[in-house]
Amino acid sequence: MILYSFAKINLSLHLLGKRPDGYHEIETLMQTVDLADKITMTECKEGTTVTCSDPIVPSDERNLAYKAIDLIRSTYRITKTGIQVHIDKQIPVASGLAGGSGNAAMTLHGLNKIWSLGLSREQLMALAAKLGSDVPYCLFGGMARASGRGEKVTWLDVENPFYFILINPPIAVSSAWAYQHVKIDLTNPGACVSLMVSLLHDGDFDGLISHLHNDLELPVQSAFSAVREARGILADVGTMGVLMSGSGPTVFGILPDRSEAERTADLVRSRVSPQWRVFSVSSISQRAISLRCSLD
Repeated sequence: MILYSFAKINLSLHLLGKRPDGYHEIETLMQTVDLADKITMTECKEGTTVTCSDPIVPSDERNLAYKAIDLIRSTYRITKTGIQVHIDKQIPVASGLAGGSGNAAMTLHGLNKIWSLGLSREQLMALAAKLGSDVPYCLFGGMARASGRGEKVTWLDVENPFYFILINPPIAVSSAWAYQHVKIDLTNPGACVSLMVSLLHDGDFDGLISHLHNDLELPVQSAFSAVREARGILADVGTMGVLMSGSGPTVFGILPDRSEAERTADLVRSRVSPQWRVFSVSSISQRAISLRCSLD
């Protein structure tokens, strides 16, 4: 079985405060884009094997896809069959694009089919929430708002096309570090995200761009010059709505159409070293993901 797990970007990310369980309460607006890892799953006689084309990705219990397999095994007492998973990694690791979360989400889908578990959408969501804050959203992707620690997801019935340039500098930013150093904004994040949702439904592209926000961006760009440089490059080449995604270090800019995005991506590549990864991507809907991965 072949599945694809897609990268996500945060069009808005507000932190409300720290919870008793150590997580932060958030309000966020997310969109999947057509940058994807290819996941090949094969049933075998016994055991669990996870491999990846990127050698820095762990292949043991530290891997979220591996954790997804263990969770399914323990929850449904599956012991008499094995599974092999290979991840062809295209999404940069630890980039603020939910690559690992997407791998885990699609592994859940794959196991549901391969082992004929018959799990409902609600059951998959409950399992995903045990694996990570972004995993429930990554099960279905598209445009959605999320709250709680990220596991409470409301999908939005909007399919406005967006085109993005992603710049991923060759640095690592710890999510834990970013959250520890954020200063909580006193504005009403729920109202901010609701306004963005309204702008999406109205097709107000300029209004949406003017309200892009990420509470984690200021501490990260203050500490990491590469993030500031990425932002500056995207502003210089004329992209709109420049913002860091998640806890970084990936920064995105919005373009009006695909041809302009591809042209601008080539221009950006000419300005950065080969170690920097630059992508021209477009939004992908929940329906398109479902069709691509045969999830229906």
